[in-house]
Amino acid sequence: MDKLISVVAFLVNDKFIFPLFEVLFIALFFYALAKERRWLPKKPGSTASVERGKEGGWDYFQLAYGVITIVLLQFINSAEALKGYKTIISLVDIFMLTYLAFFNSWFRDEIIRFVVNSQKKKD
Repeated sequence: MDKLISVVAFLVNDKFIFPLFEVLFIALFFYALAKERRWLPKKPGSTASVERGKEGGWDYFQLAYGVITIVLLQFINSAEALKGYKTIISLVDIFMLTYLAFFNSWFRDEIIRFVVNSQKKKD
C-alpha cells in the first residue's frame, strides 16, 4: 500500500506532470506543423472546407486565446519543476500557442470542429 501511495504521489507531483505537459504540448505543436505542411499523409477520399462566420465568431476565438494564454502562464508560474527555466518555457509556449491559434489552419479547423460538435450535442 505504501508503494502505491508513493507511485501516486510521484505521478501527481510537478516534477512529473509539468514536463509531461510540456512534452505533450511540443508534440501537438509538431503534429499540427506536420499536418499544415502536409508532411503526414491525408486520409484517402477526405476533403474539408470551413466557412468562416461573420457574426463575431473571430472575437470569441481571440478572447479564448487570451484566456488560454493566461491559464497557460499561470500553470507554468505555479509549477515547482524546472525552476530557473520558466521564462524560456513561457516564451516558447506562447510562441507555439500563437502559431497554433492564428497561423495553423489544421489546428483552427480542429478547434472549430470541436465547438460545432459540442453545440450539436443534445442533452
